[in-house]
Amino acid sequence: RQIEAKPADRCNLYPYLLNFCIHALDGLLQSPYRKFNQFAGPEMIAANEAYDCANATKAKFEAIYNAPDPRSYYTTLDSLDYQIPTNAKPVFQKILSAMPSQEASKIVDVGCSYGVNAAMLRYDLTFNEMAVRYRRAASQNLSVAETVMRDAQVFSDLDPACDAEFVGLDIARQAAGYADAVGLIDEAIVEDLEAPGLSNHAASALNEADLVISTGAIGYVGEETLGKIVDASGKAPWIAAFVLRQFPFDAIAERLADLGLVTEKLPDATFLQRRFRDDAEQEGAIEALRAAGRDPDGLESEGFYHAEFFLARPAGEIAAPIVDMKLV
Repeated sequence: RQIEAKPADRCNLYPYLLNFCIHALDGLLQSPYRKFNQFAGPEMIAANEAYDCANATKAKFEAIYNAPDPRSYYTTLDSLDYQIPTNAKPVFQKILSAMPSQEASKIVDVGCSYGVNAAMLRYDLTFNEMAVRYRRAASQNLSVAETVMRDAQVFSDLDPACDAEFVGLDIARQAAGYADAVGLIDEAIVEDLEAPGLSNHAASALNEADLVISTGAIGYVGEETLGKIVDASGKAPWIAAFVLRQFPFDAIAERLADLGLVTEKLPDATFLQRRFRDDAEQEGAIEALRAAGRDPDGLESEGFYHAEFFLARPAGEIAAPIVDMKLV
């Protein structure tokens, strides 16, 4: 399936594009006011010491995680067979069907980046479909403004497969801003929830959240972030998270238990995330796994990161244990 654009003539993207132009001009002029620029995001910092150790040799992709459009993000990660959003999509869809209302009216994506999970769920796309479009010469030759305008038109012309409201949380301001501008998410929260405090904007956006999802943020965020989301929701949302095997989930599960949620791990199942960029990254991941008492043989030893799936639900809403939910 090819995703093509029609002429973008009804996109209300001027605030995003204006801010991008201001950011670019600020860089050229080396403005002393750059620290106030709305595109400046904090460095991604791991949530605790255990995550620090596991992240030590993980490849760094900061340059593609916070750009004004997602072309480099998709093409770079697709070259490493990045597939966790695509592998997570059918699991999330089954989770939505298993919820008491058989749907969610508000989904919070932790580590939303460019709205990748929203694109997968809202428009039934795959990561590879998106990457193929951005690899084409016609896409590579566009300006940022043309790319953003075209993407907004493409998504507006697709029929939604999911009617939920999507709230994206990420410290990468440009990425989250893009996702908001093109309509993949309905609200962007650009805050580090591991730090003290919660803005009024974030509290309002998180209110009444039904489902919290993540495919790659755990390891950079932890119990503080998820605890704040649950508190701000005003109720007990379901939490569905894919977590690389080198990152412990225990502290998060304990915090969620204090908030009335029961956490289960899907047994006997792992999900491919992406290939290791090089031998050094693979060796570092294997070392981190062994230090945590995990066996990499037959999994990470074969050249790919593997993620496990965790589901946290209010005790009163557990109609069946996770093993009986037929998620895979």
